[in-house]
Amino acid sequence: MLSRIIPVSSGKGGVGKTTVATNVALSLSRYAPTILVDLDTGTSSVRNTIGAPVNRDLYHFFRKGYRLSECVTTLPDSVDPRGIFKDFGFVAGPLHLIDEITNFNHEKKRLLSQAINELPATYVILDLKAGLDNNVIDFLPYSNSGLLVFTPHLPSATLAASDIVKAILFRKLRIVFSPMSPFYDRIPEPFKAIRLINELLDRVEDVYDPILPNLDAFLLDLATSLGPHPIIEKLSQTIEFFRVYFVLNLFNGVSEVYDTAIKPFVENIITNVSERLILTNLGWIVKSNEVHQGNCHRQPILMKAARPPKPPDSATQGIDLLIRQTIGLPQEKQRNPAVSPLARRPDPDKALTAQLDVLQKMYHRRPGEADDPRDNFEYITSRIIYLLKSSRISEFGMPAICSPEEILRAFFPDPPEPFKPVRADYFG
Repeated sequence: MLSRIIPVSSGKGGVGKTTVATNVALSLSRYAPTILVDLDTGTSSVRNTIGAPVNRDLYHFFRKGYRLSECVTTLPDSVDPRGIFKDFGFVAGPLHLIDEITNFNHEKKRLLSQAINELPATYVILDLKAGLDNNVIDFLPYSNSGLLVFTPHLPSATLAASDIVKAILFRKLRIVFSPMSPFYDRIPEPFKAIRLINELLDRVEDVYDPILPNLDAFLLDLATSLGPHPIIEKLSQTIEFFRVYFVLNLFNGVSEVYDTAIKPFVENIITNVSERLILTNLGWIVKSNEVHQGNCHRQPILMKAARPPKPPDSATQGIDLLIRQTIGLPQEKQRNPAVSPLARRPDPDKALTAQLDVLQKMYHRRPGEADDPRDNFEYITSRIIYLLKSSRISEFGMPAICSPEEILRAFFPDPPEPFKPVRADYFG
């Protein structure tokens, strides 16, 4: 399977972004080697979530000249006695606030990006800082949102998450339509086009200008001004193929979540970005005091002893069998309830089956039985694995953190040097 970098971001703090990033990374490590990189460098939040001794961190990478791979902390036997997460490692942020590490300049960002691309892992999870600035945007993909986290309890964070989607798309458009872009070599009156297109982009980005409220209006105005042109179709496809993925944290009710999180998130994207985007909910994490206590004790919930699975009743088994026969999935074999599900290494080729298995557990609990957040993380992870196996590389995460030059190389196959070769299908 192609290696993938998956950024986890949120528009604002307080939504449990690091909790999601840490437990998803732990869960992914059961499939293949996974490294979690703490880029929320102002808080050192990953270090405070995982109770493992850290010998080297980003300070040693930036100040002492160590390779990033030499700054990876693995879990000792005292933390992971059963070796379930032996393929997990993390790069911690510095112990204290260090301005040059917290606020990367261009050169440090380039060095860090290159080092992340070279990490020896199948999956690299980036725990980005909350908010929206260049130290977040520059580590996000160009063709999808990465993993957005928000919660029904912070409406402002929900709207800020949709602003991240807008920022990613506009970053890409600003690069494609920059004054030095090869795009202008392909159209008449390039100087006029430079001014026209960038003026239109300015108006779309300006939330106080009602004339061009979103990218759909931008494309319509651009097509009216330039006439039929292949780049119009390419840009239209870029927007239509852009994928948005989100996880709802602190989930405590379908109705509340729809009204306070999903509905405003979708409405804000349609109004201010585009109605053509494809949005996908990868799952949810129930509100649980057990998650909070685990964070307080620096023991993520996936590292705590999981509850043994209960045997399904006959009615549940009948429904499960019918669903499996309908969609062609194999029947689940009965397992020893005394064995923790975390002790079994999952098969990535059965990720779709795993989704159904976990979904069954989440929806068929006995009356009064509390939801288990471990099931939620297992469900999200199986969805991610299946997504990575079954979709184009542009659809989720990124094979590498890319430079603006590579974006232009993807759009225009014959630009002048020094543009680097890149797989054009990555950018969608």
